[in-house]
Amino acid sequence: MDALVKIIQTLSKADAIEFTSFINRLKKKDKRKDLELFNILHKEGELDQKNIVQKLYSDGNQVAYHALRKKLLKHLTEFIYFKQLREDVTAETQVSAYVGLARYLKEFDINHLAWKYLKKAEQMAVSFELYAMANQIARLQLEMPLDQLKQKLSDVLARKKEYLQLAIEDDKADTAYKIIQYHLQHSKTKLDGPDMKQIIEQTLAEFELQVAISYRPSMVYRLMAIARSAAKSAKDYYGFEPLLLHYYQNMNAAEQHSGTDKVYVARLLYMIAHTLFRNKKFNQSLEYVYLLREQLRTVSRAEYTKLLPRFTQLYCALRFFTGHIDEAIRMADATFMEKLRLKPEEVLNLKLNKAIYHFFNEDYRVALKVLMSIEHSNNWCAKIAGVEWVVKKDILEVFIQFELGKYDIASNRIRALLRQKQMFDNLPQMERVKVFLQLINQIVDDPEIAETKAFYDQVEEGFDWIPIEQEDLHASVYYAWMKAKFTKKKAYNVLLDLILIE
Repeated sequence: MDALVKIIQTLSKADAIEFTSFINRLKKKDKRKDLELFNILHKEGELDQKNIVQKLYSDGNQVAYHALRKKLLKHLTEFIYFKQLREDVTAETQVSAYVGLARYLKEFDINHLAWKYLKKAEQMAVSFELYAMANQIARLQLEMPLDQLKQKLSDVLARKKEYLQLAIEDDKADTAYKIIQYHLQHSKTKLDGPDMKQIIEQTLAEFELQVAISYRPSMVYRLMAIARSAAKSAKDYYGFEPLLLHYYQNMNAAEQHSGTDKVYVARLLYMIAHTLFRNKKFNQSLEYVYLLREQLRTVSRAEYTKLLPRFTQLYCALRFFTGHIDEAIRMADATFMEKLRLKPEEVLNLKLNKAIYHFFNEDYRVALKVLMSIEHSNNWCAKIAGVEWVVKKDILEVFIQFELGKYDIASNRIRALLRQKQMFDNLPQMERVKVFLQLINQIVDDPEIAETKAFYDQVEEGFDWIPIEQEDLHASVYYAWMKAKFTKKKAYNVLLDLILIE
């Protein structure tokens, strides 16, 4: 696709309206060729160049068209830059704004006010562990008339020295993490295996980070976030758990945390609780959930708002998987859940989880209504939550349609999934899903087949079984429905029998 078209297609309808105002900001014209070209490409996408030129210039002027493209691209570049600048509320931007204001004031010898904003910038940089920026701010402070401001040179130098050391430490950590990430991506060993643990420890030792990682929760969190990403891709939460607990407990033994450290401690507590949950260690997970609840009371409102949706959804899931399905449904359906500031992926996960809870409670029509409330296409959902999420949603709908007696719809849904050969060929982890779908297809075509020994034997031989404690939790949820068919038990009871292993 043409680069200009690619950029334009990233803009929403609201962005397009805003761009129209932006492009006319200096001088409004009744007819603008650049805006006309923008509207054509935004509405119709990539078109044949001759057609576009003909729409814009009756004489087919190619030279004017190419000059127009350059002009439009310049306007788009400026619009996106200012839009990102306006929407960027990160700590780095705020610190830079304070520094910029201080420089301006210093230029006009308004030194006391300039110093005030430099101190604000320094405090914010330190609170967000932006030590490279803090070091630069201290360097600017050294250029100020310290005697006039009644500031001690030795104090500024001491802070600058500390910030420089921490900035160097952060730089080392960034390099070490990239090395560890590389090995995690290319390793075939388990996360808790001696080779991987040795690689992590050797890398930290090489960059002299063993001490830093014991007293800086931010470093532990960043390291564990990298390892968790690898665990998530490989579905190796079982191997990730001891690694996570090892580094958290070593860190936890350090001195009392304060400031921004509390944020990273909270994030680590959520990570541990979620990992234990995925490993079906529900009682242990609940212990960390309670610790997280206490920790959330100590963090900023902004961080609290970010973590609350994940905390609440995890608690709902824990109640569901420990036999308290009514409470899980009550919380998931509560009005306050809709008022939480949820990211698109969190909204999708909440709706899928709600549908699962209602399905296992045999509220099939309610479960279907929840799924139907997902207004976006599967392609959009796949971009936000991943292909596997979409498959889980579609399989759940198959189950619901089957239970509602709509066998034709269920059968069509399965066939539509099985026709996606590229998905199964490109994603090795989907091989088991393919086998599972083929087995479900048999039940949908002939519900009574599930009660036969021949079908049971086919299920037993169809998968490479692993110990249930290491089995993916979501896989257990979906398998429970099928097992319920040949055991003639309620699906929820079968699920609890499968996963309650503590």
